[in-house]
Amino acid sequence: MNQLKDLSLWDEDYVAALPTQEFDWLDYKASDKFVDSSWINDMSKYVSAWGNYDGGYIIFGVEDPRSGVPLVIDGGIAEDVKPKLDNWLDDVIPGLVEPSLQKLTTRLIYPKATDSQIKPGHVLIVVHVPESEVAPHQAQDRKYYQRLGRRLEPLRHRAILDIIGRRRHPRLHTTILVHIGSIAEPILFWRVENIGSVMALHWKAVIRFPTQIGSTWVRIDDGNLVCDCTDDGKSFQEMRISKALGSPLFPGSDVSTTFKLKPVHYEPPLEPSIKEVIVTTFADEMPAQKEVFDLSSVLRRH
Repeated sequence: MNQLKDLSLWDEDYVAALPTQEFDWLDYKASDKFVDSSWINDMSKYVSAWGNYDGGYIIFGVEDPRSGVPLVIDGGIAEDVKPKLDNWLDDVIPGLVEPSLQKLTTRLIYPKATDSQIKPGHVLIVVHVPESEVAPHQAQDRKYYQRLGRRLEPLRHRAILDIIGRRRHPRLHTTILVHIGSIAEPILFWRVENIGSVMALHWKAVIRFPTQIGSTWVRIDDGNLVCDCTDDGKSFQEMRISKALGSPLFPGSDVSTTFKLKPVHYEPPLEPSIKEVIVTTFADEMPAQKEVFDLSSVLRRH
């Protein structure tokens, strides 16, 4: 999902400057959609889809966007459409799915002081549904949804089981950076974070790293390193990092370390190097997680 401001900072100008196309994490609806009798059923599907996966935003009070044309605010929804509209949204929306959402953020966008496209006494309604830790969520039509582009699609049975599996296993995220300077030796930085709600008691990371950066052959300064070749003849160096570096990975915690990269002359010469950093992470019963980083995207020169 694109990086957006915290919802508490949104105003009319910010909404007007949002992308003029809809993504799987962003949807615009005209004001009349909010007061339509089908609103509850439709909103239930959005909450299911975004709660099941990566979250998203829906904005009521904006016309269906057209590519290359600025967003058009259609005047907004009367704030008195419901008593205490903001509280009503916070009370009703989480219960549109089963199980209910545990987290939700809503915001009413009021008219700006001058030249507002929002009518007096009216508001835009923004709802942010984050990815849910208690997914999967079933919509009111007894189906589970995902968002694909601009469409909402029911989930197949296997996808539902995969979502359930997220609640049983840690969710780990790897960061890889390679710092190269004109004076200091190159450094490989590695970090693994537990971004889920389940502790990783036992974990291990296997890193396959290129043997060459630009025109320089390099070797990670680690005694347990091995060099090998892929099936298509590309050389790589591989090292393993285990729990010995730190404690179990509690939810929200991370472990990191750095390694020096030594310029070397391999004898005999190695085959041409791989171009990616490949990290495979293991934790308890979690399926092995493979992450691939293009070398050019992780290089930091200073």
